[in-house]
Amino acid sequence: MILRLRTERDGARPEEFPGDHRLNAAQESPGSASVFARESAILKPAIRKAGFILICLGMSLFYVSRVVRVYIAQRSAESLETRDIERAIRLVPDDAEFPHLLGMRLSASGRDNGAALANLGKAAALNPNRGQYWLDLASLYETTGDIQRENEAVQSALSAEPGNPEVAEQAGQLLLASGDTERAFPLFKRALERNPEAADNIFRECWRKASDANLILARAIPANPALQLEFLGMLADQGESAAANDVWQSIVAARKSFEPKLSFFYFDYLLKEYDVAGFQRDWRALADLAPEIRGYLPNENLIVNGSFEQPLLNSGFDWRHEPADHIAAGLDDKVAHSGGHSLSLLYDGKPAYDSGWTQFVPVQGNADYEFSAWIKSENVTTSSGPRIALVDAFSGATLLLTDDVLDTHPWQLLRGTFHVPAETELLAVKMVRAPANARIRGQVWIDDLRLVKR
Repeated sequence: MILRLRTERDGARPEEFPGDHRLNAAQESPGSASVFARESAILKPAIRKAGFILICLGMSLFYVSRVVRVYIAQRSAESLETRDIERAIRLVPDDAEFPHLLGMRLSASGRDNGAALANLGKAAALNPNRGQYWLDLASLYETTGDIQRENEAVQSALSAEPGNPEVAEQAGQLLLASGDTERAFPLFKRALERNPEAADNIFRECWRKASDANLILARAIPANPALQLEFLGMLADQGESAAANDVWQSIVAARKSFEPKLSFFYFDYLLKEYDVAGFQRDWRALADLAPEIRGYLPNENLIVNGSFEQPLLNSGFDWRHEPADHIAAGLDDKVAHSGGHSLSLLYDGKPAYDSGWTQFVPVQGNADYEFSAWIKSENVTTSSGPRIALVDAFSGATLLLTDDVLDTHPWQLLRGTFHVPAETELLAVKMVRAPANARIRGQVWIDDLRLVKR
């Protein structure tokens, strides 16, 4: 400051210092800073964009490389040769598919269970959320007798996919094979709740292992009448009458509604087993459970739906029908003796015997009965016309055979009385021809059938 004052006083030019140059330069170029800022603002987005492009390019190269390696690995593993699968593992060591495949191949060959376990364990470790990997590991542990590790692998499978019914079913199968029904049956129930289509296989395995219908019902089958009836059907197919009866009684006792036709097979089975008492008892139980069946119970008239006014069930106490050669049989809503329907039989001119229509009627042995029916004919030409026969349903012995009907006649009443032998429990009411070797053409209508005990 003193020097600056002195020189100014002396009239000399003030001394300039280096710092003054910078200050003066800045003062002389006030726009240079803004230029630099503008250039930086232009370059930074370009740099960021270039960096982003480089990153994307790197990721794309990595992805393409991954895709190529996986493709080569898959093509290599397709041969199912051990060395090729091992090559696939080296190409993509973090992919669980290939160690799992190798483990399954080694397990199937039985040559090296140790290596098979190692590869299956590796697959499960690489992808612990895949239940099937754990189940395959558990299956091999079962083969090698390592029950503890088998149970651990099963539990890991269930934890990995708790809502998968196939995993639950396979886990149950593994536990069932080792005799652990206590844990297996609830897993089957869980599987059936989500996948009822697995029922047949599950039921057969449970029955093979336990053979206790009540236990299987309680522990392995959901409270679903349709599934319970399917179990009943399996038992009937195998002729397990006592177990089938237990299941039916349980279904009835539960009082849960179901479509009656789902159970019709059971009544056919009871007849096949000559269980007339069970047939009557269980049909009445069904009628108690399903109001729509109550109209198909015998009353004073032992023939059910004798006027053909109710829908045909083709089961139980109602009429059963099947196609018959050379006879067009069915309900006619234009011709009737009473009500609005009758049974029509149209013969095409060739020999024909049984119309295909039958009703089973329980009766009391050593008792007398009276039968009647109305029949109408039109242009029936033959030497042996249609008749109504009442026969022993099991032996086939004829108890009553009505007169045959020929030519054209209006409604006429057929009737007869007969005695039921002591050994007869069930009658079959049929529309037949006897003898049946003659040709027949024409049409008959039958209505208002009636059977009463005298």
